[in-house]
Amino acid sequence: MMTCAEASPLVELELDGELDARSVLELREHVARCPTCTRQAASLRALSEAARAHLRRFEPPPGFEDRLLRRVRPRTSRRAWAGAALGLAAAAAVLVALPRRDALVEQAVAAHARSLQLDHAMDVATSDQHTVKPWFEGKVGFAVPVRDYAAEGFELAGGRLDYLDGRPAAALVYRHGKHLLNLFILDADGARDAAPAGGNVRGFSSWRWRSGGLRFLLVGDVSGPEMEALARRMAAER
Repeated sequence: MMTCAEASPLVELELDGELDARSVLELREHVARCPTCTRQAASLRALSEAARAHLRRFEPPPGFEDRLLRRVRPRTSRRAWAGAALGLAAAAAVLVALPRRDALVEQAVAAHARSLQLDHAMDVATSDQHTVKPWFEGKVGFAVPVRDYAAEGFELAGGRLDYLDGRPAAALVYRHGKHLLNLFILDADGARDAAPAGGNVRGFSSWRWRSGGLRFLLVGDVSGPEMEALARRMAAER
């Protein structure tokens, strides 16, 4: 049974989406019966929501990157190096105000890496779609679309319950050779459909899109072109 000393440092980690599903459940069971930790969780949640609602984010002005690179490009004179140092200092100050990478993508990549490190990739391990799909019933607030892509080299391996953005998320696990990929699925909260968009985060390829009232995030260390093809295939079918 979790103690207050163990729960206290985990409250903030849960808000940041950095806990695995099992730890989240244990923490919430403790908080539900502990008035002190309940107050701490409520206070931190209120602070987080206030920060998201009121803190301003700044976009760099057009041409900022080009001007910055010209300022810091190495030159030969001492005066030039002094100017470059000032440019770097200015850049550091501005970077503090630049918008962060999509927080949900960061959380998905962290959850993917964590599942591999903790050897807890799946709660239900099977390639049978008709076993995986009903397993999620009652665990997330939507019907989880489960499909196998073995013909394309991405075999359904199973699924697990995870948490992103402080709420339950379905994680479908696919196997590609020796690699495992995670497809995270959450409610889109009424957001409009969006075409797949990809990127690279901490060495992992990630793709995200919205379709049919759901939000999808695909994460893995498979090559970029293969990930893109899979993401677009998935998005076209959902």
